[in-house]
Amino acid sequence: MHKLFLVEDEALIRSGLKHLIEEVIGGFQVVGEAENGRLALEALKSVKPDVLITDIRMNEMNGLEMIRRVRDQYPDLYILILSGYADFEYAKQAIKYGISDYLLKPVDRTELAQALGDYRRKHGTRSGLADQPEEGGTDLKGRQLIRKVKELVTQRLDQEISLQYMAEQVHLNHQYLSVLFKSETGQNFTDYVSECRMNRAKQLLKETNLKIYEVAKLSGYLSSKHFMAVFKDYTGSTPTQYREQL
Repeated sequence: MHKLFLVEDEALIRSGLKHLIEEVIGGFQVVGEAENGRLALEALKSVKPDVLITDIRMNEMNGLEMIRRVRDQYPDLYILILSGYADFEYAKQAIKYGISDYLLKPVDRTELAQALGDYRRKHGTRSGLADQPEEGGTDLKGRQLIRKVKELVTQRLDQEISLQYMAEQVHLNHQYLSVLFKSETGQNFTDYVSECRMNRAKQLLKETNLKIYEVAKLSGYLSSKHFMAVFKDYTGSTPTQYREQL
């Protein structure tokens, strides 16, 4: 369970975020809250969260000033901004302070789940993805390339993934990458991606209360109907049945 700290000046929004993070998305515990940056800095001295979520415009000390000070003391803290302002200057300043994501209010829970999921994949166990096939073969360079491709697949499961795109990322001809991937893993690239998507979907169905269309989106399927058909072919049950069986 990862620890999370909320900084938001409206109590009702804090309460809603806490419920969303703990009860719907899951995997995180809200260990502290503050209504402005000054109070947050005081609380952070005793509470050591893994993730900090903050608004920007608040009384006494705004979010950007707080982040600037936080970075001096906790340079590696994972920080997400939730703001009602899509102002370029705010975003530019936030990027300068090394935030991990900038999400707009009202909060899209799918986007928030994705942002927190990124943290878990980088800093926690990968659960359903842990049983992915290991690469074989004896060519060290080939193994390193395939490991890089696998990491990119994991990072982009909620997006379109093509062999051509992956080949460009590792500077290989896509046909050569296809052969190399099969040689090293024993799987076709497309089959591997489908397996990873299904593992992601099973993980989300198990660990969250996200709706089926949200699970589909985070697993890389724009059509929930297509997702449900693929999931049933893969597991023998619909996503709803799978969740109920758990």
